[in-house]
Amino acid sequence: MRTLLAALAIFIIFHILRIDFSNGTIPLAAFYGEEVPCDRNHTEVINVTTVTGDTIESLFALYPDPHTTFVDRLSLFYSLNPHLQNQPIVGGLSVKLPLADPTEKLCD
Repeated sequence: MRTLLAALAIFIIFHILRIDFSNGTIPLAAFYGEEVPCDRNHTEVINVTTVTGDTIESLFALYPDPHTTFVDRLSLFYSLNPHLQNQPIVGGLSVKLPLADPTEKLCD
């Protein structure tokens, strides 16, 4: 009878430990810091005040971005400045220019 109770106690202890290791407190423990999601499309924005005669091409030439294509940068420009889609750039207007982040972290 003692061996039966000892076997039952050992079985219950092992069962509790197995459940605790698989879905209990051990997998929920924070052994590592919180993982920061990788953002490959991070763009830096600079504010520029335009002068008379500026165009989008001249602004892109003054502030070049070798990491982004012209078409991608143009779509980012219009998403940052939706009011410029149907009007020309006038002098004294503050616009946002997208630039790729040079310190962009590498993603795995």
